[in-house]
Amino acid sequence: MRKLLEPSLYYFSVVAQAGSLSSATEKLGLTVSALSRHIAKLEGDLGVPLFERHARGMVLSHAGRLLLRHAQRTLADAESVFEEIQGEARRRARTLTIACTEGFAFDFLPVSLATFCGKHSDVAIQLEVVPSDRTSQMLLSGEASIALAFSFKPEAGVVVQFTQRAPVMALMHREHPLAQHSRIALKELTGYPVLLQDKGTTNRQLFDIACNVESIEILPAMTSRYVAALYRFAQVVPNAIMPSGYVSVAKRLAADELTAIPFQNPLLTQRRLQVLSLAGRQLGPLAEECLRWIIDDLERTSSEQPELTGKA
Repeated sequence: MRKLLEPSLYYFSVVAQAGSLSSATEKLGLTVSALSRHIAKLEGDLGVPLFERHARGMVLSHAGRLLLRHAQRTLADAESVFEEIQGEARRRARTLTIACTEGFAFDFLPVSLATFCGKHSDVAIQLEVVPSDRTSQMLLSGEASIALAFSFKPEAGVVVQFTQRAPVMALMHREHPLAQHSRIALKELTGYPVLLQDKGTTNRQLFDIACNVESIEILPAMTSRYVAALYRFAQVVPNAIMPSGYVSVAKRLAADELTAIPFQNPLLTQRRLQVLSLAGRQLGPLAEECLRWIIDDLERTSSEQPELTGKA
């Protein structure tokens, strides 16, 4: 706290508590003459003596006692401020900001990061759910350390730490009439309630392109920007089908009695999942460990993804 106090005031408080210049020099590392000059300057500035000098030491005057109380309050305030600043710095050092699209935030990242945080109880995760193009912007601006997004093309200024194919698949109940198919043709969707994501998502963009190429018109039973709402509809609406990425929902398919089946149209396989970081920036140990954790979990989860030519 010494650096947060005016030097002469700090030296005065040490002398007052030590009772003599010689005793105070041991703590301060100053000579008696140097310390005496600081005290004399402070007394000169105030215009009153702060000590009564005696052969056995120095005793505070009335003015000295008043100043000591002020110095002690100031020191206590400085300690409080210092602890708050240091505490905030430590919290920031242990806070990890991850930017992702809603597909990752729906289930995969909460489940994965819950286990990671269980191993690092002092870590605070700040999960920013944003559109796909915004994930890279947050890396470039320094607002996030790690980003997860679905993409069609590379982004300038960022490094792809991990990538893999992330096809759009047909999500439906296990008892759906099409659930036993190995692949789903787009034309087969016309007889069922279809649940589509917002037009700004890569999922929806690919789906619309594929429908246009096949000259198929799909009138959705529900559209929403919220994956959670569509997923719930897929559970409760009879025979509903939701075009979805596999990783987004993989950790809960079995419990919710749903399945994900590949589409026949090859356009729906063009999307890629990417884990990104800022180019030229070395991640800290915590962020690097979290990055590896996420990548390992993505690999494990994706290994269970139905093959495009296999059975769901």
